[in-house]
Amino acid sequence: MNSISRFFSCFLSDSPIDPDSQAGLRRITELVDKTLAVAPGFAARLTAPIAYAHEFCARMVDALPPPVMIDRQSFASDPLVHALFATADDIGAVLAASGQVRAYLAEPRFRQYDCFFALMAARRVDKKVLGVALQGEIIVADVPQTLLQFSNQTVILPAEDPASARDTLLREAFDSLLLTFARHLDRAREAYGLLRTECEMERGYRRSPLGDAEANFPERRIAELDERLQRQFRSLQPDVIIAELADFLMQPEQALSLDPVQLWVTRRGVIQEGAAHDVDATSICFTELTSRDRRRHLILPVCVRYDEAWEALAHVKETRAAREYMLLL
Repeated sequence: MNSISRFFSCFLSDSPIDPDSQAGLRRITELVDKTLAVAPGFAARLTAPIAYAHEFCARMVDALPPPVMIDRQSFASDPLVHALFATADDIGAVLAASGQVRAYLAEPRFRQYDCFFALMAARRVDKKVLGVALQGEIIVADVPQTLLQFSNQTVILPAEDPASARDTLLREAFDSLLLTFARHLDRAREAYGLLRTECEMERGYRRSPLGDAEANFPERRIAELDERLQRQFRSLQPDVIIAELADFLMQPEQALSLDPVQLWVTRRGVIQEGAAHDVDATSICFTELTSRDRRRHLILPVCVRYDEAWEALAHVKETRAAREYMLLL
């Protein structure tokens, strides 16, 4: 018996389903297809894959680096925070722009803490430029350089402590897997609808005065479309969907993966290539996530002081009020 068979065998008994698997089954009905719940073998066939996917998500979340404080002090002292933001003021702007952070700060019960934890995401957008570089003892101009830059910075999933933050990340990772499969299912249903429309149009043309009643090609075309339509219809039956979902959850790394990145970057943000580095170059390590949209995002657990977040929100409100006042004048 191989490892996968042994993994499944532990779920073939009549023992009750554990709470995590029950929650996973519930999320499948909410995010993928609610009609799957009444299909024969729904729970029995998906309990083991759900447990496997949960274990994968836990390993991935635990592989993330520890939370990094983001504030003005860390902008000056931490090379990664300095690379993530163009200016120290941008930290407050990113916090104030997050709807999840604003909603979280509105909860009075969280004000007893000094800081909260969240997840920061950003898109890496390296920029090719011509700059000045020291080659030996000579300063050379117009040297091709790559600047490390990030865009679309956002702070999401705020939580009051590291344990709560971990639980939130686990739920989001599992939901991301289900949403990937749901998108695949939506595309399959859209393809079925297009095939059905095409088949009806072919039949309509065959019956119209413009159609060639003596030709065999339209009949062959309709037969081909009918066969494809039937295959697509069978692939959308609950039994087949459950089987495909079970296989998908047993291979979660195909839809969700983490990749560590290490770069040598100068204070000016120039990426150093090769083994030789400038004396002011610093090693920067971060993690990139490839998720359901197949794009890569830097993800970083962060810690935010409440006073910093409140100050950022107050600054945005004051700026907005000043602009509205100027418009009224």
